[in-house]
Amino acid sequence: MTPLSDEAAPLPAEGTFSGGDQVQNWNALPRRNRRRKRRSAYPLWLKYLAWCVGLAILVTSAQIAVQAVRDDPRDARTYAERELHLNALKPTEKVVAEVSVWQRPAIDYYRATRGLLVLTQAAGDSARPVGGRIIYLGLQPRDPLSPRDAPPTFDERDWQVDTLVQIAPTRTLLFLARGLRIVTPREQLTIGVPSPAEPQADSLLSALGRDYSQLRAVGWQRREARRARDRVRQEMVRKGRREWFHTVTRGEALASVARLYGTTSDALRSLNGLTGDRIRIGQTLKVKGWTKQPVPFPPGITPDSMPKRP
Repeated sequence: MTPLSDEAAPLPAEGTFSGGDQVQNWNALPRRNRRRKRRSAYPLWLKYLAWCVGLAILVTSAQIAVQAVRDDPRDARTYAERELHLNALKPTEKVVAEVSVWQRPAIDYYRATRGLLVLTQAAGDSARPVGGRIIYLGLQPRDPLSPRDAPPTFDERDWQVDTLVQIAPTRTLLFLARGLRIVTPREQLTIGVPSPAEPQADSLLSALGRDYSQLRAVGWQRREARRARDRVRQEMVRKGRREWFHTVTRGEALASVARLYGTTSDALRSLNGLTGDRIRIGQTLKVKGWTKQPVPFPPGITPDSMPKRP
């Protein structure tokens, strides 16, 4: 039996662990097992400043959003429809499709421009087989400094229904909302479509696709007609350069044949090797030789391009 002693047990050397449930000497733990407090790379005052700035930005954004919702007129569609029927539409136009849209400019993001995108239909003409238009009416946000009873202002744009004007579906508002992109030779406009108005947007795109199909069909027909006219003109030019022949019928004389083709009797004698004015029925006469420049046909006459066989 070990005798009791009042002397304290010696502390173990650093780097050795004495065992047991409790650690008698912290410095006796190995260095790899010690928990050291890590110091932050940024000072504490900078963290508090960042939190304060972030909270201020969040509160300011919320206030601006609430104020923008209150300032936006709830009857923007009513204003836009009234402007459409009173001023924008022509008497001969008919509304085919109508979509509620909005636009958020980068310089005033929280104040959206709300309005309508309208496809109209009208009678066409020879230049434009489809006489409709694409009309954009955007009710601009009210100026905070303007009086409450100030008349509304609109961003009004219109384009003829043409294959050069394309409307394609896209995404807007950080790719969260559906939109429509209008691309023309001179400008490009991207507008958003609310979720309840997506069926109307699909109807507008379908109606516009039918108009484009009609335009392409008419364009193809006109192209083929133009090509046919070009072929006829080229054939007339080719025949106008070649030699012309005429078959003598009953009652015709050399002088009458010369007057018929706008030439002289001497020229006909020279072309055919004749010595007198005597010709016979069924005889083929050369009335024009080959020329570098095409000569138009006489009125109401189509000369032969080659002599007829007897």
